[in-house]
Amino acid sequence: MDPNDIARLCASMSLSERDGPVRKLKDSLKIAAVQRMSLCLVGKVLSNKPVNREAFMRVIGRIWQIQMGMEIEPVTGNIFMFHFKDMEDRLKVIFGAPWSFDDALLALVKPAGKGKIESIAFNQIEIWVQIH
Repeated sequence: MDPNDIARLCASMSLSERDGPVRKLKDSLKIAAVQRMSLCLVGKVLSNKPVNREAFMRVIGRIWQIQMGMEIEPVTGNIFMFHFKDMEDRLKVIFGAPWSFDDALLALVKPAGKGKIESIAFNQIEIWVQIH
């Protein structure tokens, strides 16, 4: 399809009253979503073998010693979404990196904007180097 065909098809799309009521979402929903995203991290266990998800979710909270609570959402493969209740806990995890699980490095990313979690590159981590 050429761009003109696509533009014509998009212009012909519309919602009418017979399709159902059109409602505008409240601004408070957007504000709440932005707040929730600001308390999230996405992590990937960098391993060729699949991680035991139940063991990971049970152990990582104890390792991080989260004070206010956290929810862990398995996404796909070795990728997890961490929803923190408090910014202090999130910052503690970020500044405590690098983290590992089952001898595999855990890469953490702050999600930003729109997109699929599976498309995040997980190609950067901060590590400590001690030179004597």
